[in-house]
Amino acid sequence: MFIKLCGFTRIEDIEKVTDLPVSAAGFIFYKKSRRYVTPQLAGEMALLLRENGIKAAGVFVDDDPEAIMEIVKSAGLDIVQVYSSITANRLFSLIPVIECVRISGRSQPLFPEPLPGGMVLFDTYSSDSHGGTGKSFNRELIRDYPFRDKMIVSGGVNEGNVKNIIKELRPGGIDISTGIEISEGIKSREKILKIMEAIKEAENDINA
Repeated sequence: MFIKLCGFTRIEDIEKVTDLPVSAAGFIFYKKSRRYVTPQLAGEMALLLRENGIKAAGVFVDDDPEAIMEIVKSAGLDIVQVYSSITANRLFSLIPVIECVRISGRSQPLFPEPLPGGMVLFDTYSSDSHGGTGKSFNRELIRDYPFRDKMIVSGGVNEGNVKNIIKELRPGGIDISTGIEISEGIKSREKILKIMEAIKEAENDINA
């Protein structure tokens, strides 16, 4: 399973995951986010990740592809997460892309197919935040998404619900930010360990 822990703002928090089977750690480059980091700081954290076999993911909201690729190169990113299908289509030939779909209400929007080499992340819509809300969406809306192995579930994922999410939806990935924090941008080693154990238990139950 692709396990992405997101919203890192401190090197000491990156050090809390380098010995764990985490697929990627995410950095927010949206300047209005309370978890925003500079490309320079992200680059320092990405170097530590690379030394331990974990990918560095950059989260972008309204940047154009050229600006995104400049940060990719300066920070040493391995993956980008974007909120625009136009931007995603312009980037996927250059770097693996996670296309983010924010879900609100009870109606099912038009869901994109994963781009070659990429995945699709489903998160909760908020009028004042792009991710990191700690709130869930109606996951029944994605139950029949056909590209299950390329689907990442986000939005209010925590140690209390991650097992059920995995067992019910069988996603290819899980993305967690608020669920591993003690405050915004400050990660908890204890919460990370509990979530990683819950994910392992869910996978064992599925494969039993």
